[in-house]
Amino acid sequence: MRKRDDELERRKQAVRWHRQGVSYTTICRRLHRSRPWLAKWVKRARADPERGLEDRTRRPKRIRRCVSSKLVKRIVALRKELEAHGTRRSRYRGIGAIEIQELLRQERRRRLPSVSSIERVLRAHGCPRAGTRTTGSRQPYPRLRADRPGDLQQTDLVGPRYIRGPRGVTRFYSLHTIAVVGRGAWASQHRHKTSDVFCSHFLGAWRWLGVPRISQLDNEMAATGGGRHPFGLSAVVRLHLLVGTHLVFVPPGEPGRNALVESFNDVWQERVLALRHADLRSVRRASEGHWRYYHERKANRALTVRDDGTRLPGDWLRLHRGELRWLPAGLALEQYRGPRGQLPVAAGAVSWIQRVDEDGHIAVNARLYFIGKRHTGEYVQATLLTRRRRLVVYTAQHRRIREFPFPFAGRIVDPVL
Repeated sequence: MRKRDDELERRKQAVRWHRQGVSYTTICRRLHRSRPWLAKWVKRARADPERGLEDRTRRPKRIRRCVSSKLVKRIVALRKELEAHGTRRSRYRGIGAIEIQELLRQERRRRLPSVSSIERVLRAHGCPRAGTRTTGSRQPYPRLRADRPGDLQQTDLVGPRYIRGPRGVTRFYSLHTIAVVGRGAWASQHRHKTSDVFCSHFLGAWRWLGVPRISQLDNEMAATGGGRHPFGLSAVVRLHLLVGTHLVFVPPGEPGRNALVESFNDVWQERVLALRHADLRSVRRASEGHWRYYHERKANRALTVRDDGTRLPGDWLRLHRGELRWLPAGLALEQYRGPRGQLPVAAGAVSWIQRVDEDGHIAVNARLYFIGKRHTGEYVQATLLTRRRRLVVYTAQHRRIREFPFPFAGRIVDPVL
């Protein structure tokens, strides 16, 4: 403010000296200003003696790409339509700026506003963007690579959920998997959450999305084995090892580490469970409709035409099919099961990301392992190397700090991929 007042006083002094007959050269030398500067303010003072020396707005008189008031009303109306989910076209859609831009494109608008312009209009009318989730911890966290097609998939379980139909109440679960690169997704609904259900879901997901190099999963008891045997490996773990996938369990009580699939869960529940259903078949039909729309019609914010060639996850999967790993044709788990019905343990790795407790311990399969009190509060990655039968513990920076024996039963076989 003081700097602005000093500049205004300098302009007034220059005009006073000019009116007293002082030359341009003298005035410019006294004020350390140029001749064009002095000419500008002398001209403005003549045109407007009262306010001519004050600063003027630098806003353009005409903004060529300004969003018209008519278009603003249309954007707000489309947002309300999407929030209500009352029409056929808004049944599975989100409510963000990308969805609104896509609807405006379908209306064959001559000039489409940018996504940022639509977001600015929505904020001005009390429709802010949803906030991002945080994990609540600033400790370094082990980084999982997700740069190439097929690098990483996230899986989560929704449920139990209940529907009331003519035959009573039905309890069910929904399993969701999403590819971090490409954003393809897979969903399946089941009455139970056993290890066999998880395996069936993964096989279906991999036939659509390809087999990932890393699979990230929550600490669901059916997937981990529940810790009934400290050195036991569940069917889900054995399946991942069999196809050569590194399975990673996120820390207990931190679903935000699976943020991408958690976000998909929320949208799925808003679009599918918000509808009325008589039974589980009805839920599966609605989920399949949402799945088709998600892949073939919904533009994904993470994809761009310039970098990915498309904005639709379904098209992306078709474009990058040759870069993904696929299950062998006719693969059936029964051909790999032993006499007791168990899958073999293949050479590979499975990891548990844990936060060291105040006593310096982490828990893997309900068994405590002492890491050291100096690591209290830090995230570490405990990786089982099945060929060595050793549990190796790394810091978030992948520095090895501990190693323990992990004597599970059974022989080691080679993975099928």
